[in-house]
Amino acid sequence: MNAAVVDTNVLITFLEKGNKVCELLSRFDRLLVPAAVDAEFRAEIDLDTDSGRRRSQVWDDFLADASVEFLSVGREESLKYALLYRVLKANGTPIPINDIWIASSALVRNVPVCTFDPHFRRVPLLQVLFAEA
Repeated sequence: MNAAVVDTNVLITFLEKGNKVCELLSRFDRLLVPAAVDAEFRAEIDLDTDSGRRRSQVWDDFLADASVEFLSVGREESLKYALLYRVLKANGTPIPINDIWIASSALVRNVPVCTFDPHFRRVPLLQVLFAEA
């Protein structure tokens, strides 16, 4: 399976603007969306507005696509998270908590993360593909 975990910032750009991000994501048969990405995306949606409800529907439609897989957090991700957290802290190179969850999902599946965020480079053994806006 040719798959990649997709960071929140890349998905927002993909869903709202398309452009070069489409080229990067089109390389993959499966786009993997960790629970942390879903939570980050939904946290920014104001369901009290028409535009927020439309954005929520676009997101739900995206997640329902056959080429998209929602990744729940399981034991393997939790163990990987704990290890990464300790390593990054010990190295003095912390990254945002949700990004540790995203990296954990990718490492457990041995797939790259598509992102705009250079701090993912700090994660040992993580394959990172940097998107262009």
